[in-house]
Amino acid sequence: MQPSKTFKNLQMYRFGPFCVDPARRVLTLHDQPLPVTGRAFDVLLALLDRAGHTVDKDDLLRTVWPATVVAEANLSQQIFTLRKLLGQRDDTPYIATVPRRGYQFVAPVTASPDVNPAAARAGRVTLHEGGHATARLEIAIAGARLPAASPSAIVAVSRDGTLVAYVAADSATTRLYLRPLDRFDATPIPGTEGASHPFFWPDGRWIGFQAGRRLLKVATDGGPPFVLTEVADVRGATCTTTGHVVYAPGPATGLWRVPSSGGTAVPITTLDFDGGERTHRWPHALPDGRVIFTIGMADATSFDEARLALSGADSARHSVILHHATDGRYADGQLVWARGGSLFVAPFDPANVAVDAPPRVVQHGVATSATGVAHFDCSDTGLLVHVSGGAETLQRSLVCVDRSGQEVARLTSGDSLEEPRFSRDGRSIVLGLRSRSSDLWLFDITRGTLGRLTFAGENFAAVWGPDESTVTFSASPAGASTAAGAGAANLFTLHPDLSASPELLIASEFDKVAGGWSPDGATLVFTEYHPDSGADLWVLDRAAERVQPFIRTRFNEYAPALSPDGRCLAYVTDESGRAEVVVVAFPDATGRRQLSTEGGTEPQWSRDGSELFYRSGHRLMRIDVSGGIAQAGIPTTLFEGRYVAGTVTLANYDVSADATRFLMVVAEVPISPSVLRVRLQQRSGIA
Repeated sequence: MQPSKTFKNLQMYRFGPFCVDPARRVLTLHDQPLPVTGRAFDVLLALLDRAGHTVDKDDLLRTVWPATVVAEANLSQQIFTLRKLLGQRDDTPYIATVPRRGYQFVAPVTASPDVNPAAARAGRVTLHEGGHATARLEIAIAGARLPAASPSAIVAVSRDGTLVAYVAADSATTRLYLRPLDRFDATPIPGTEGASHPFFWPDGRWIGFQAGRRLLKVATDGGPPFVLTEVADVRGATCTTTGHVVYAPGPATGLWRVPSSGGTAVPITTLDFDGGERTHRWPHALPDGRVIFTIGMADATSFDEARLALSGADSARHSVILHHATDGRYADGQLVWARGGSLFVAPFDPANVAVDAPPRVVQHGVATSATGVAHFDCSDTGLLVHVSGGAETLQRSLVCVDRSGQEVARLTSGDSLEEPRFSRDGRSIVLGLRSRSSDLWLFDITRGTLGRLTFAGENFAAVWGPDESTVTFSASPAGASTAAGAGAANLFTLHPDLSASPELLIASEFDKVAGGWSPDGATLVFTEYHPDSGADLWVLDRAAERVQPFIRTRFNEYAPALSPDGRCLAYVTDESGRAEVVVVAFPDATGRRQLSTEGGTEPQWSRDGSELFYRSGHRLMRIDVSGGIAQAGIPTTLFEGRYVAGTVTLANYDVSADATRFLMVVAEVPISPSVLRVRLQQRSGIA
């Protein structure tokens, strides 16, 4: 058999005045980028690959939504979007409908020579120049399934490519499994119940993971797990050759470091708030002890717009390597990263912090969560393991559940639906939708209609005013630079009937998010995000027109919630090393008491003040405070479910006036895959 040519890169497609660059995932008109969603781009690629031929609807659905069951209407919507974007050529659409079959790209298409991207995307076994074989196989997940839409990593590969660890779920819990590639069976690792985010030590002797509120490690040759440190909600971890575990302890923090034998954890990177950074996550170690990690930006609508950076294990300074990339790692001279459900690779020089050549796609259809984690890993020996899927959909639904968690109504849906808030009369809900822009909308429960409230800039985190004739929210200007606070999110008010333009309430150089108003409307409690002190609680005295700090420490304090009588303030602090809910008297901040016991976020009061709710993992917790904070009851689980959690800005759920109904946000969840796909390049490097 003669070896085929190596796929150096994906070809560029040109038709009419348009150009499509699959590697960069860019569509241009007269060399100017056009806004196009990830799904629509994938549909366009599938049609261009077979231009002049009919592509069946079922083939398009399998290609664009792998391992996910979706309605045909989703495909029709993407075709409509593309036709609207591309317009017509000589009064003829670029994309034609073939009745009862599918669609065809009918315009003439030119492409770069010597490339066959259709074969590359088909995942065929190919021999590359020089006789280096690419072998592919599947690892069946017997008796369990890979967790669908996991917010954390679920697969890891040892650096020498001999071991694969993965998280699988049965009916009761998740646990770690270990599969040596010279054997046929994977074995569960004892003591890893509830595990997530596996990662190997450089020598392959240990596997790290999170379980509950702890970061642990377990030997690959057996033995009990050892606790490394207490954590809240890990967003990635890696073990360096310098004897440290570097990890992100939460969704809105810098990176921390703890000795690989366990001990005291210390911060090692700091978020550049002035520069628009909002999270450091998904660290991966280089052989010299430095780490590559992902930076989430304030103005990004998804982690497809994130950045990759390189930092030393002992330095708070970092250098940006790449834009529009997430979950990158270094493997034998190459940088591998994810974007839009595909994996890209390019030669990388760590010494000069430089990508040395244009990137190319090595794998399509890789499951990628909305948190920015891509479910793959690779070794220095050319092993690439991934979970089939694609970029997690941003489509979310707003549901109403009772106190047992039983769904009683499905109200509305939309891209990145978030932060719903009942009006006092229970007839309407203000909520946010984040897509190409971030805006506030008003949902009329009786009529089932959704009306837009904001039309410019980035708008989010709305709370009702004290008499509910106004809404207070955060907004930053469209297209504003984040340098020197130019794009800071300030606080505004607006009338839901749109009888007046939004009115600026508080402005400063730092981001702000409203927490809530006192019952008399005299005081607003809000969170400000400062580059030195992190998240702090502030108050606005409206009568005195004075803004001043309420609780400001070296720790993060956020998500303030005033009790209905205005005498108590619940909020979240991470001073213990994990997020916990505490309550203080208001406005004098005395009588501080921690009410959560095993971590807690997103506090919310019942309207009568007799109950305090908060989240702990997937559980919605309840505390009886009818006798006052001093006699607060023990937290109990009200219900549990995989609802979309809030960020550090605002709770992502709400409570009805009689506390019998809860607004929750659910995400479209793909089918849980039952196999890991393994690709082995029989030489060094990923190709």
